[in-house]
Amino acid sequence: MVWDVCCWRDMGPLICLETTLTGDRYLSILPDHLHSFMSIVHSDGLGQFQQDNATPHASRVATKWLQEHSSDFRHFHWPPKSPETNIIEDIRDALLYAVETSHSYGFVDYPEGLMV
Repeated sequence: MVWDVCCWRDMGPLICLETTLTGDRYLSILPDHLHSFMSIVHSDGLGQFQQDNATPHASRVATKWLQEHSSDFRHFHWPPKSPETNIIEDIRDALLYAVETSHSYGFVDYPEGLMV
């Protein structure tokens, strides 16, 4: 699984997870990757964060963290599990296409292929 954050002018780091994303694992990503990205790209505090309501995203620990940091950036409350409203699905498709057409990667090499 790969996690990412993006905005109209920049893209954050791709975080490769070798296991299923849980609320606790998602919570370990938020402070280091989401918060730092939002602080840099939206230093004025006007950034708005959108995510689907997948189970880890809607977990109590993640929801609490987002509420605690609501003064740093705004969190959109989006319809439950609505990928058609989430730009990351389009980005994921573009990344997969780029990987599949550039080289033949095995499963083990797949995360490295995303970094190309």
